[in-house]
Amino acid sequence: MQRRDFTLQAGALLTGLLPTTQALAQAAAEAPRGPGGFPDRPIKVIVPYPAGGVVDVVIRAAADPASGLLPQRVVVENRPGADGRIGLDAVAKAAPDGYTLIAATPLVSVGEHLMADMKGRAQDFAGIVGIAAPPSVFVVAANVPARTLKEFVALAQAKPGEMNVANPGSGSSIHLAQELLFETTGIKVTNVNYKGQPPSLIDLGSGQVQFALISQNLILPLVKAGKVRALAVNAAKRTKSLPDVPTIAEAGYPDALVQSWYGLAAPAKTPAPVVAWLSEQFQRVMALPETRAKLEGMDADILALTGPKLDALIDLEFKRWGELIRKRKIQAA
Repeated sequence: MQRRDFTLQAGALLTGLLPTTQALAQAAAEAPRGPGGFPDRPIKVIVPYPAGGVVDVVIRAAADPASGLLPQRVVVENRPGADGRIGLDAVAKAAPDGYTLIAATPLVSVGEHLMADMKGRAQDFAGIVGIAAPPSVFVVAANVPARTLKEFVALAQAKPGEMNVANPGSGSSIHLAQELLFETTGIKVTNVNYKGQPPSLIDLGSGQVQFALISQNLILPLVKAGKVRALAVNAAKRTKSLPDVPTIAEAGYPDALVQSWYGLAAPAKTPAPVVAWLSEQFQRVMALPETRAKLEGMDADILALTGPKLDALIDLEFKRWGELIRKRKIQAA
């Protein structure tokens, strides 16, 4: 499997210069419109996962300030269910006019590997902006006697199928990263399916689920409370929030490195001038201190990818994960 490191881009955080509500309102009033007067009504972003999850948090970090810079509001709508397919289908079938966008995740890349007749294939979307790549953490419940990732692997090897693992959605970056670790180590576990990451936290905290890979900003409170034990950060470098927790490479499994990424995309037939205009506006949003502060507060690597670069990432991920999905016989639930 090809490894990829996501690097922090576009300069340092300018503290103390966050735009005020009045300044944002003035900027919106003065914002130039796009092709044909676009937009003349609010733009909707569909997040195919629950509110409060990492995808939702990352998307809102860009969508909220965008409402102050664009001529119209950017409204986030959560449509979870069917491992993200409900949200993907909704956008794939939406009018390609720039008013309905999707929160792009690796599922956009791999969906058709999971289900042959799935709506919302990689070619159904045009990239707008790559926003960020937040870290995730391999954790065990406090009642699991493993202090390192290698100790957990040894424990799982000794008890095949007895360890319950939280699966937040088939084909999600979290799920694929777990499957890559399982393929690398040869361990056998029992997947417990959830509608996103937040619903799994209670079972992790109570010990009903023994192991999981969870986005750092979601799991951090449980780590600090001693409800779960952090074994490794699935990132290229250690994070500021968990400086004593080793990276996946330092834990002994460099080939299992997977970093999630999130962005925005439009239906593929959206007029190119509209896609280009949206991409340009969201690049402005990504340069805002407010946006960067929210993302850096999650220890996320800021991507700020242009539309074509996000398209290239989606294509690369499609090719990267197909082999693993076939080998592990992963299917949509």
